[in-house]
Amino acid sequence: MFKLKIGPKVYWRKATGEVIYITAQIESPWAVETTKEDDMNFYPQLKGYDAEQLDVLKLEFDKYTQDFQGATSYLVNPSTGLLEFAYRVADGGPEPEHQAPLTDQLTELKARQDSAEAALLTLMDATTHA
Repeated sequence: MFKLKIGPKVYWRKATGEVIYITAQIESPWAVETTKEDDMNFYPQLKGYDAEQLDVLKLEFDKYTQDFQGATSYLVNPSTGLLEFAYRVADGGPEPEHQAPLTDQLTELKARQDSAEAALLTLMDATTHA
């Protein structure tokens, strides 16, 4: 049976980026997408907030799962609308700053590495056939 996968939604204050509530992700053949209005009427954590003061960030299924587990805190950057995480620091160092998710940083580094390797192989091929 086909299972629909619905990722979590991050509700956050537009003014500060503070995350108010994150809905659970759902994997079920009976899963149904909900609207912001539906969620604000259903989740007690969202009741009492003015819908105009909150924004919602829809994530893909399993997106940032490891980042949420490893982070000490997270917020949405009000300027960019993107999630930022602060991660544990070894040896009680200074309080970590919020940054792009490590999974995004890793993906970017992998893409750069692949590009550099392709360029190196092209260069090596050009010098061996010269």
